[in-house]
Amino acid sequence: MKLKLCALALVLVFATATITTAAVEDPMATAAMPATPAVEETPSPWQFEVAPYAWISGTGGTANVAGRSVDLDFGPGDVLSLLFQGDAFAAGGYFGARYDRWFGFLDAFGGFLRDGQREMIPTRFCTVSASVNATVYPVLVDLAVGYQLGEWTLGKRLRPVSLGAYAGMRFTHFGVDLGTQAGVVGGYQGQGRSVSTGYNWADPMIGLRGEIPVFDRLSLAFRGDVGGWGASSELIWGVVGDLRYWPEWSPWSTQPWLGLGWRIAAFDREFGSGSKLDVRLTGPTAALGFVF
Repeated sequence: MKLKLCALALVLVFATATITTAAVEDPMATAAMPATPAVEETPSPWQFEVAPYAWISGTGGTANVAGRSVDLDFGPGDVLSLLFQGDAFAAGGYFGARYDRWFGFLDAFGGFLRDGQREMIPTRFCTVSASVNATVYPVLVDLAVGYQLGEWTLGKRLRPVSLGAYAGMRFTHFGVDLGTQAGVVGGYQGQGRSVSTGYNWADPMIGLRGEIPVFDRLSLAFRGDVGGWGASSELIWGVVGDLRYWPEWSPWSTQPWLGLGWRIAAFDREFGSGSKLDVRLTGPTAALGFVF
């Protein structure tokens, strides 16, 4: 009886080992076994964006400095010509941060633009040469915080439709150098006079920003704001729009984009003592951005 029980136990042990070995070796049996569920990595609520850019900003409007007035009329083509001559320079950068639906951004741009005009004025006795040289130094810094109102998926587009609202400040520096000189052509040259001054101020602003996918890897991004309301300027406003291409290339876990667009920034402010600025900066932009 004991021998029969021992033999039966050995048979059960052998059968169990054989079934286990077959399950390990048999891929179908292994597939049928329940798999341990993979742990999904929770995406971070933080998102950052960095974008250096170029803005070929023409300047239009009027600058009155200490009772002297000059009309500013430089188109983007004129700025490019001055840039190649070394009489213009500009650079800008954008930095944005987002946590869940809250976001903030800093957009800074600065440069200089130099140009001169010379006129020959014939008189009864001689020809008078009069020249006016103007150099402007625009600097704009936008600082704002906002809230993402919503994001909506559109078909199979890579980027969603998005819309957000923000409020912040625009800090502006505008320097102006005016120089005049008059004299007789080929003869006496009179002494020149120059006036230099710089203005610094800040204005509140509110605005909207968003993005609309055009194709799978092409989207239209925009930002528009308005402000001033007599706090410093009578009125300020601005519009930024660019067409962005999102390549498949993702270096160092970032998502780069290339953008071409147009930007307008305008302000109207009086300073007293015969000084007033009514200026509009406008022109094409080009940017290289990284989202991470």
